[in-house]
Amino acid sequence: MTKKIVLTMMAAASFATAGSASADSVVDGLSFGAVGTYSTQDIWRGQHQGDDDFRLGVTAELGLFGVPTSAKLAWSENELQNEFEFSLGTARDFTIPVIGDVVGHVTFNYYSEGTDVVGDVESELGVGFGKDLGLASVSLTQFIAVEGDNSSYGEIGANFGEVYEGISLTGTLGYVLDDFKATHVELTADLPNLPFEVLDTAFTPFLKGVYTFDGREGIWANDGAEFIAGLSLSRSF
Repeated sequence: MTKKIVLTMMAAASFATAGSASADSVVDGLSFGAVGTYSTQDIWRGQHQGDDDFRLGVTAELGLFGVPTSAKLAWSENELQNEFEFSLGTARDFTIPVIGDVVGHVTFNYYSEGTDVVGDVESELGVGFGKDLGLASVSLTQFIAVEGDNSSYGEIGANFGEVYEGISLTGTLGYVLDDFKATHVELTADLPNLPFEVLDTAFTPFLKGVYTFDGREGIWANDGAEFIAGLSLSRSF
């Protein structure tokens, strides 16, 4: 089986600042967005999952029973994979003693064809929190397998924001709790938008570097460094 798109918990954390919906309605404050992405490779959790990857996704932000909620339905296709994914998440501000104010997040992910990276999982729950440290917003997310096994995979993420004119930087360190080892480190740079829009659609090129650590007992078959380039199209409604 193969893997497709997964949503990051850092994205879910952004919904903590959204206005709360009325508790008297089931759904309130509904807004939509669409994203299309092409990348030279699909590398997920440190592993190559196909070349010339095309992805289409529809996102929604809403108040569900008065709780700010994000949802995404996505489809991905390349030479090795063709599947749908669904994600539903929420976030909330709270305080942890010593650490201080943080944003807690919970996200449910479903993969129509499962994944053969860090176990074999069709659905999982990501639970964690994020905190703004000034230089970067840092998040910790532990994924809990709902259907299947994901070897207790988790991620530490860092969002550095705009580091230079129009260039934003994010980083991810993956790990597995089952043997207390790091899986990979990933750095993504979103470059300045192209100087034009089509039907209010923004075109954002990006570059990504991934280094997968060795000694992964056969789960990670392509240890070493990989470099990816791509273009993302996004539009809000």
